Amino acid sequence: MKLRSILIASTIGLFLSTMVAAADYPKRTIGMMIPFSAGGGTDVPGRFFAAELEKILGKNVVVSNVTGAGGTIGATQLSKAKPDGYSLGFMPVGTTTTQPHIRKTSYNADSWEPICLVAQSPQYVVVKDDSPYKTTDDVIAKAKGGRLITAGPPPGSLPHLAQAAVAKAYGVKFNYIPHDGINEVAKSMLGGRVDMTVYYADAKERFGLRPLAILDANRSEVFPDVPTLGELGHPLESSVWFGFFAPAGTPEDVVSIISDACEKAVKTDSFVDNMKKAKRDVRYLNTDEFRTFFKNQYQQNGELLKEAGLVK
Repeated sequence: MKLRSILIASTIGLFLSTMVAAADYPKRTIGMMIPFSAGGGTDVPGRFFAAELEKILGKNVVVSNVTGAGGTIGATQLSKAKPDGYSLGFMPVGTTTTQPHIRKTSYNADSWEPICLVAQSPQYVVVKDDSPYKTTDDVIAKAKGGRLITAGPPPGSLPHLAQAAVAKAYGVKFNYIPHDGINEVAKSMLGGRVDMTVYYADAKERFGLRPLAILDANRSEVFPDVPTLGELGHPLESSVWFGFFAPAGTPEDVVSIISDACEKAVKTDSFVDNMKKAKRDVRYLNTDEFRTFFKNQYQQNGELLKEAGLVK
């Protein structure tokens, strides 16, 4: 009887301590891990988002860039962090839904509490601004000779899969050179060592990379003269999304508080304006919607990787 009372008291104590922790959250600095380099495609919207969370939650949100291995080094660290709401991650589709299938990482779809979807942007086929290639057909013509050099993040990343899909659609082969991030890719392109890559709408503004085609069903308002690949006879679509995650086991009440802050953050005028200036598309999904979306993406991308021969 005495042991039973102790167990009941312990359970009640744990429940009350969790409730108190949630009620007090946040009471100190929050860490936000971004698994790619500063200034890169994930870092830009991540820092916009962190700035809004700071104002809403009333605590500092410190961004840390943990790079390497297609984002898996940072994601692995985050998956092993204490699930208390003070270690969070702003991560893209590739790190969370493709790399686990390729690298057999220690994390998987069950390693996270998906909090919200923040942004989703289509990719473009791009070349350097003074490139002799004026159209996608020009690029493919060089690829048919086996001499086209392309680049992007490590194999299995979404840009890599997008380029593989383009090559397959046109029946050619790209000579793909993996890089650690877009800054390195841009240097290689501007230096004439790489002919083509895929990136977002801000590739021209940030790096002087000129879009030849958009990998989406519709033309973009940003580049209305740039055709879709569908218009060119190859209806391919590829977009990169960014979501906010907590390690699995983070208390439900804490997740709820972060989720509410997330919704407010993506709807602020300053966030929307910053994303618009950076030519990024805001797309919000709440916790329940994002959880379903994430699980589906994880499964679908695993199947795509198998079809591409990247996963046995």
